[in-house]
Amino acid sequence: MKKRLIMILGFALLILVSQVNVNACTSIVIKTKDGSPIYGRTMEWGAFDLHTELMLIPRNLPFTSELGGGKKGMTWKNKFGFVAMNAVKRPFVTDGMNEAGLTLGVLYFPGFAKYQNFKDGEESHTLNNVDLSAYILGQFKTVQEIKEALPQLRVVYNEDIAKAFGAPAPLHLVATDSTGVSIVIEYVDGKLHIYDNTVGVMTNSPPYDWHLLNLRNYPQLRAFGGHADKNINGVSLAPFGAGSGMLGLPGDVTPVSRFVRAVAFTSTMIPPKSVEEGVNEVSRILNNFDIPRGLVREGASPEDYHLNFTQWSTIGDIKNKRYYWWTEFNRRMRVVDLKELNFTGNKIRSIPIDEVRKEDIKDRTKDLLKF
Repeated sequence: MKKRLIMILGFALLILVSQVNVNACTSIVIKTKDGSPIYGRTMEWGAFDLHTELMLIPRNLPFTSELGGGKKGMTWKNKFGFVAMNAVKRPFVTDGMNEAGLTLGVLYFPGFAKYQNFKDGEESHTLNNVDLSAYILGQFKTVQEIKEALPQLRVVYNEDIAKAFGAPAPLHLVATDSTGVSIVIEYVDGKLHIYDNTVGVMTNSPPYDWHLLNLRNYPQLRAFGGHADKNINGVSLAPFGAGSGMLGLPGDVTPVSRFVRAVAFTSTMIPPKSVEEGVNEVSRILNNFDIPRGLVREGASPEDYHLNFTQWSTIGDIKNKRYYWWTEFNRRMRVVDLKELNFTGNKIRSIPIDEVRKEDIKDRTKDLLKF
């Protein structure tokens, strides 16, 4: 009994530790009435300004993965061009879509991510964990192709890249293809785990299978509320208002609670009639996961801390290959159409995701002066 208690307390401590210095990203995948998949995610990070740019990575661009300590890993050329969000103006792919419609999100996975060990003689199929997202977007069209290819690769952690980024980089990935099939990719204890993303949701730590198990704590959640005519000995138990079916839905911003809340939103959503409606609905769901500056503070003391807040959000219209985003500074939705882009060339091109860091507000006063 004592040994079991120690194990339970140890696991609880591990979960608690995993929340420290965590970024609070949330990703979802929904389908419209005709089965068109739409992906969305939020990017929370508060340790520093990510200065994110939107990159265009052309086809046939050569890559070499740096393994740390001067070691060189595998080299490859992109089969597909793609657009992607970077970080700190470096080619670190944190989110993106390729010209085949494959969409990928990189989320923080602290306390659990542990990659494979470097092995001499296996450099030709070894890459660092930060390059994995660019490799997937550049090489694959379908989730099935990813499933077949990743077991053949060795993915290692490069401390040099973590230092260049300015923070550790424990990551897991969510990939969704044009059919709507989605997977979660995690490296835990040096082993690759690929999960079918059956509920279309991912947040941060713990691992995906733990989140699925935790959903069993919430079977009572439903879209319909209680019955107005229910009573005990004549005492009315009618709900005070709409939404009583979701009593017990966790409202905090921890990864565990956000996972449950995201599943509640996506599983009860009425399937949109069109992709346009779906993009709008995904944006409305993602808004529920925005973290304003100040709500989450991490650090050694009230005087020595950094914030955790939403810096930007994206949506991938996989059917039409349109990639949308908005930011903390400007909530106007912007988009690039991958079908219209030129993916030839020999270098990465990038643009700031905010032309001006200011809210784009349209003044309608003059419209009312017409009458």
